[in-house]
Amino acid sequence: SLDELNSTSPLDPVFFDYDASEVLPEARSALQRNADWMRKWPSTRVRVGGHCDERGTNEYNLALGDSRAIAVRDYLVSLGITGNRIATVVVEKNHHFVVILTKDVGRGIGAVTSR
Repeated sequence: SLDELNSTSPLDPVFFDYDASEVLPEARSALQRNADWMRKWPSTRVRVGGHCDERGTNEYNLALGDSRAIAVRDYLVSLGITGNRIATVVVEKNHHFVVILTKDVGRGIGAVTSR
């Protein structure tokens, strides 16, 4: 079930340097593992949330969060994951890091918190 899948925290988080959206070498390793997992579960979709801290203006942080989410999506696509399986969202400051998994469209959403 989706609840069982989410309870295992199957996807690794990806972190960025301060004030940056470049996918770092450690992030590439995590994204490779995530892509491997997504290939095993081809009907699963993910929602990537771009996060920032409280520093900077709201507008700047939203743009940075968007850039980070898009960078993750684009890297997963470069690893062969179909782009329509990856939604991106910007998470406003003061929210916990969350990976959202969805299994098939319209069948529900679960969340895995990693911090």
